[in-house]
Amino acid sequence: MKDLRLDVDRGVATLTIDRPEARNALAPRTMNELAQALKAVRATRARVMVIRGTGDKAFCAGGDLKELERMRSAEEAASMARHMRTTLDAITETKIPVIAAINGDAFGGGVELALACDFRVAAAHARIGLTQINLGLMPAWGASERLAALVGRGRALHVLLGGKVLTADEALAAGLVEEVVPSGSFDSRLKELARSIAAAPPAAVAGIKRSVDSVRPQRNPEVAAEAIKSFTRTWTAPAHWRAVERLERRRTERR
Repeated sequence: MKDLRLDVDRGVATLTIDRPEARNALAPRTMNELAQALKAVRATRARVMVIRGTGDKAFCAGGDLKELERMRSAEEAASMARHMRTTLDAITETKIPVIAAINGDAFGGGVELALACDFRVAAAHARIGLTQINLGLMPAWGASERLAALVGRGRALHVLLGGKVLTADEALAAGLVEEVVPSGSFDSRLKELARSIAAAPPAAVAGIKRSVDSVRPQRNPEVAAEAIKSFTRTWTAPAHWRAVERLERRRTERR
């Protein structure tokens, strides 16, 4: 894999998005590699999985707009959304616990990735934002349903419609993350947490995860088709492409 790294140590599988030049954003190749990596983890004896970004600047800045803006047709947008929704569903269905280690900024699709994990631990300096609406989009990969299940209907709408970027502490207060760790001790706390889960009796860990999932399922296949159709409409709408152009102009002006 070129965009991801997979390391397994003492029962902990660490999957790292390794695209620092793009703030660990997800290009089409990265999306394909993510699906492959999940299959690779299942073939190991890992007892817990950690998903993180390389470095300390970004967990995942979302979809790589430079790559994805080439997809202009409804068919291409729908295919990408189906692929990533299926991949993130595979994360929620993984039998071992999956921790989102939010080591830096998480925006858009990066937050969707984090929400597909079982729980989220954020470094204190991380910023977290479901900012799709600022580009005229709705979340494509299941975040709307996952967020509503996690924090409730009203708070989910408040976050999704506001498009605000939250500090780690604000995300904790909103229920988007379960723990905020001082940035200087983030890696050591993450290692401690993952290894403690890996050392627990596997039957107990699996039983806890199954029982929790039965109360609040994180996968909603019955709404997938309509959600993808809605996303495709927003992706191909002129308002989305005008927002992308405005974003590109601002980036150029800052250089």
